[in-house]
Amino acid sequence: MKKVLVLILLLVPLLFLFGCETNVTPAPDGGGNQGGNTGDPSGGNTGDPSGGNTGDPNGGNTGDPSGGSQGDQITYLTVTEAYQMAMQAGDVGTSEKQYVVGVVKNITKPVYGEMYITDGTTDLYIYGVYSADGVLRYSELDEKPYAGDTVYLYGTLKTYNDKPEMGAAWLQKFEVHAPDTNLDSYTEMTINEARLAAVSQKVIIEGVVAKMTYANGMNPNGIFVVDETGSIYVYGIDVASRVEEGQKIKVAGTRTNYILDSEVSYAAQYGYQGSIQLQDAQYISSSTEKYEFDKSWITESTVKQIIDTPLSNNITTNIYKVTALVKKAPGSGFVNYYIDDLDNYTGSYCYSLCNGSDFSWLDKYDGKICTVYLSALNCKSAKAGTNYRFIPIKVEEIENFTMSDSDIAKFALNYYAKLQFRSLYNSDPELVLLDSISNDVIPFRSVNILYSSSNEELAYFEETQEQDLIMHTAEANGEVTITMTAIYNGVRESVDVTITLEKKAIPDTISVEEAIAAADNTKVTVRGIVMSGLIVQTGFYINDGTGVIAVRCDADTLAEIGLGDEVIITGTKTHVLKEGTTGQSGQICIDNAKLEINLFGDNEYSTEPFQEITFAQLYELMTKVSEDHTTQVYVVKCHVIKYETNYYVNYELSSDAEGTNYLILYAANKSQYAAYEAFIGKGEVTATVMLCNWNSKTPYKGCLISVTDGETTILNDYIFK
Repeated sequence: MKKVLVLILLLVPLLFLFGCETNVTPAPDGGGNQGGNTGDPSGGNTGDPSGGNTGDPNGGNTGDPSGGSQGDQITYLTVTEAYQMAMQAGDVGTSEKQYVVGVVKNITKPVYGEMYITDGTTDLYIYGVYSADGVLRYSELDEKPYAGDTVYLYGTLKTYNDKPEMGAAWLQKFEVHAPDTNLDSYTEMTINEARLAAVSQKVIIEGVVAKMTYANGMNPNGIFVVDETGSIYVYGIDVASRVEEGQKIKVAGTRTNYILDSEVSYAAQYGYQGSIQLQDAQYISSSTEKYEFDKSWITESTVKQIIDTPLSNNITTNIYKVTALVKKAPGSGFVNYYIDDLDNYTGSYCYSLCNGSDFSWLDKYDGKICTVYLSALNCKSAKAGTNYRFIPIKVEEIENFTMSDSDIAKFALNYYAKLQFRSLYNSDPELVLLDSISNDVIPFRSVNILYSSSNEELAYFEETQEQDLIMHTAEANGEVTITMTAIYNGVRESVDVTITLEKKAIPDTISVEEAIAAADNTKVTVRGIVMSGLIVQTGFYINDGTGVIAVRCDADTLAEIGLGDEVIITGTKTHVLKEGTTGQSGQICIDNAKLEINLFGDNEYSTEPFQEITFAQLYELMTKVSEDHTTQVYVVKCHVIKYETNYYVNYELSSDAEGTNYLILYAANKSQYAAYEAFIGKGEVTATVMLCNWNSKTPYKGCLISVTDGETTILNDYIFK
């Protein structure tokens, strides 16, 4: 049968992104529909379009439309009829390929043409679409159907996991249908006007596609569109699959501030308004020519300024130009890419739904200072706080990067010296100050820093015999300005910070031991030493000599606390236990903690609550999740080992060097225990460890407090770095 393609009309239909019962399309802020199963076009099954089967498009069989055996008169099944036939055929499939007609409801994987078609009553999953002769896959077709178009398909009907489908469908022809939506209800405007438009307003914009974003499997799921006034993100598989970067596109959509459902409550808590974007997008037209996106409106900034932007100023999907350090951090089965400021610390990661494969183009910039055009696509909102997540739009390497002496002095002040001070002090911090600053990225060495106080009765400086410079504050109330002066190659630059002294009465507190014994959901105030950071969770262990308990807080609270500080905190004593979990004690902690007073000091914590046990005893305890062991500190002789596969890395404490019996250390990534690499393969060490169970799993995992081999001791300070 001759291949028939109908000319594509100017307007094409609305892609139904939401409300589809048979498939949910991932939104750019969260997670993503993984889709990968044996029936995934990339995964190969009986109906794999790339793998030979009875209906292999390259094999030719009875009823092959290219073979002429059927003649020109073809009767197409409706989607409902095809669905019923697939159910009857089961996982064996129909003995012959069938002709089916339906309307494309949505396309879930544009590379393969994985889609759902409908007749208005029933939906049918199409595993993949090929040309009429079975040679070209969907992405290679010069003209292809999109959502709303009527398609005429030829393929085997069957079920996979009791789900009806057509595998390796050959596209006989298709009919383009204009969208039902009346575009008269949409208002044409510039992109900046669209950004400022009210939520739910229907708009039409025109601009250049500056960058594509991808869902799982490297399937396009959105685009950044730029005109001479601004940028905005347009979410939609149908629109993204129709265009390429550099094309000028005209698109309609609904102005939205998107927040992932699971993050709504946290976003409200911190004042995050959501990602500025267009949703329910409809493709209108695009150019055949390619263009550079307009950069004349783009503001030059720094990564630090972007990170520090208050959430009340919604900068999401806006593009900025920064000078930054691009870094690649391979993990187990994924790669993280970071865009950091030149202090090699302040920054964030690139937001990926593809385990980092969508940013492999950044590999050639790894470890280099670059001009980066980037956008904060969204702001992750969680219990611990919020953080912007980046999409790099364009990157250009800067060869022989230099910075003037004046800028180096300013950089040392703004990125190092200023950050030593907190805005509020309730007691004397006895703060040891930096007197010289160096940086290996820019690079520069030995920028000297001088300090002065506007009121030495409130804040003054002491030089110790060891030549440390220490700032003291008085036991008084008031404000004082600290002036810092950086001197580099004879250039002097200064900056001021204002600190507030607010003496507080010491509140009544209970001991950690009493807090542990308190009923769940009891508000408690405790005083103790910050002994160690938590791993994965945002918080720390507090030790007052009577006991040790985990404390969870938000990132802003944690930023006011240092290792060894004596603090008074208020929070809710609770057991962290997933709803519906039975037979487990859970994790005891003080949750949602707030800092009442920081009494500072480089304090040593008490070892009175610690218990020495053998590794065999520890190994037995870790399986007893029905008993609480999350507030006891154990001291044990063991080996530190590292177990690494292609997909994950575990740091473990073991009874021997071979890892015969082991306790897995709770971690999100290998960097969290990288400091303990020095002990791997070095024989027996003494570890101070606590058992933890934040995820309601069996058995307990461990959180290291410290490790020593008798000569070197490493404390768990990861979260405070």
